[in-house]
Amino acid sequence: MGVQRLRTLSRVLLMLLVTVHMVTWYTLGIHTVGSIGIEALFSGLSRGVINAGFIFWMLVFASALLLGRVFCGWFCWFGGYLELVEWGVGDKLKVKIPRRVLLYLGMIPFVALAIKVYSTLLVNWLQGFPVTFTFRLADVEPWGGQQTGVSILITLIMFGPALLFVFGRRAWCRHLCPIGALLKVFSGVSAGKVRLVNDKCIACGKCNSSCDMEVDVMGELETHGEVSSLNCIRCLKCIDVCPNGAIAFSLSHREASLSADAAVRARRSSLKRRQLSAFDVAITVLWVGVTLAVTFTAVRQNAPQEVKAFMSPGLLLAIYGLVWVAQKVWIRLRMRKQEIR
Repeated sequence: MGVQRLRTLSRVLLMLLVTVHMVTWYTLGIHTVGSIGIEALFSGLSRGVINAGFIFWMLVFASALLLGRVFCGWFCWFGGYLELVEWGVGDKLKVKIPRRVLLYLGMIPFVALAIKVYSTLLVNWLQGFPVTFTFRLADVEPWGGQQTGVSILITLIMFGPALLFVFGRRAWCRHLCPIGALLKVFSGVSAGKVRLVNDKCIACGKCNSSCDMEVDVMGELETHGEVSSLNCIRCLKCIDVCPNGAIAFSLSHREASLSADAAVRARRSSLKRRQLSAFDVAITVLWVGVTLAVTFTAVRQNAPQEVKAFMSPGLLLAIYGLVWVAQKVWIRLRMRKQEIR
């Protein structure tokens, strides 16, 4: 069975487990295993409870130390949903998706992570760190909280098709996911990486074009002999498309390098990917600024859940539109001035 078929199977099994989890809790009333969300982990830690979230995320962090962001590439249910949307909208319906994407700036998901997770945790711990811990798997309700049917629908649409159309594949994973930001801390020191295993690489570019996370695979291989980018989620698509079997997932470094011609082609590709325009910077600065302003005021706290679900991607899309319009107006004004002269 191919690697990508195994990934698909893992996502299908995960979706089935999610369904079983919801049915057993809400339909059958079996409250054995509670939420495994990261909020449950930090909530339990702040109250001295070892819950299902704690056990789940300890396993995720352990896997990240060994294999990097393998959770993002293989076991994240929301990532599986996004890939399903991309397969249906982009591959099957052939909806044209703009190739220009907002270049990734690492500060964005870390800001979101600090706001959504760490702030509440630190406040609770400052009020008193738990002295003793109890073991209770069903500590936190798994799929309830403040979510409503409408807010869930808004989330699926805004974070799926909407961001896909504007910013390209895996936009949530590349730009906004706070869990991905946290796993990067572990991924940077992980042993398992995609590595150059022989000297047969011809820098054909197939590895770059296959990467939904916009990782410069060729540039990484030319510089480091391995993909050290924290954006790599170990989906292994680059390995599948390599015509010469020059790269593989390995726990140890191999002695291999690109030929002189291949290295030149890799550097050219890398330079194109590293270009950062004022357009991208403007969107990032505005989005982070507005998000912080909304978060630290009463606007977000007092808003209904449906509005909260819309805020993060909605603000990003709105700012993208405003900057895009401003850019077009600026270009037209410059052209008119040149015509007058």
